[in-house]
Amino acid sequence: MLASTFFPTPVLYLSAVSATICLPIFALSIVNFGLLSIWLNAAVAVIIAVHHITLCAVTWASRKRVQRSKVIIDDEESSPFHETDIEPPAAYSITNIVALAFLVILNAIAFSIMVDITTRGAMKSTLPQERVGSHKWNIKVEIGQSSVLGAELLVLSALLTVCALGRNRLIEEAKARKEEMEYDFW
Repeated sequence: MLASTFFPTPVLYLSAVSATICLPIFALSIVNFGLLSIWLNAAVAVIIAVHHITLCAVTWASRKRVQRSKVIIDDEESSPFHETDIEPPAAYSITNIVALAFLVILNAIAFSIMVDITTRGAMKSTLPQERVGSHKWNIKVEIGQSSVLGAELLVLSALLTVCALGRNRLIEEAKARKEEMEYDFW
């Protein structure tokens, strides 16, 4: 199977926005003095950034592999490759969709913990780890972290939706093409 040579535009833009949002998440987790929010939010930011970098690297590598193996053929009928031989982009793979679902769940957990800490205050938090080393002035950092985590959750959810819908569209097109070939409509 040949790999697709393109990176879907909505996935590219959403991945870039998500990777950019990871920077303030990581920076704010460093200046937050709650023990749990330091490790959880920093880990979430790093895992999301690693996912996006890996996705871009896989897409770039598959694109390079296809460019190296290009064959120039004048007419379509003598082509050794068929349209069904093209593999969908890495963004629409089931592995990426499962990874995005995991990231959405992980980010939702971090977001809900930060909302709990922000609404109750770190000193009265239901999580004992957050009470250690927390200060009253830390609430501005916690509000910032909650906001950025919420924005990241929205972007990741949109990215998951776009990838899942793209995969479904590709599956439906493949089924339609297969049915056309079976009934000799081609």
